[in-house]
Amino acid sequence: CHTDIYTLSGQDPEGLFPCILGHEAGTVVESVGEGVTSVVPGDHVIPCYTPQCNAPSCIFCASPKTNLCPTIRSTQGAGMMPDGTTRFTTKEGNKEIFHFMGCSTFSEYTVIAEI
Repeated sequence: CHTDIYTLSGQDPEGLFPCILGHEAGTVVESVGEGVTSVVPGDHVIPCYTPQCNAPSCIFCASPKTNLCPTIRSTQGAGMMPDGTTRFTTKEGNKEIFHFMGCSTFSEYTVIAEI
C-alpha cells in the first residue's frame, strides 16, 4: 500500500521510527492475551487500522457513513497500544519499536488490541 511507502520515505509527518510497517493483512490468530473474548487461536482475522469501540455513545460507530472511531487514535498515532505501551523491542531488548497504525503486519508476528 502506498501509505506504508509514504511513511517509509520519511515524508509522512506522523511517521515514527523505528517502527514495524504494515496496516493491512489477513492472518490467523496464534494466541490471545488475558481477557480477550472476541477471537480464539486458529481464527482467521483481518486486522483493521480503524477498529470500532462499539460503545453506544460513540457517534462514529453508530453512523452508517463512517467507521473512523477516534477511541484509539491518540495512542495509535503515537505508535503505541491503547494502554500507552509498545509490545515490540529491538532484538537486544533495549529499545522500543513503535507500532504502525495499530497493526504492524509486516512481521511474522504482531500484537493487536481488542477494543
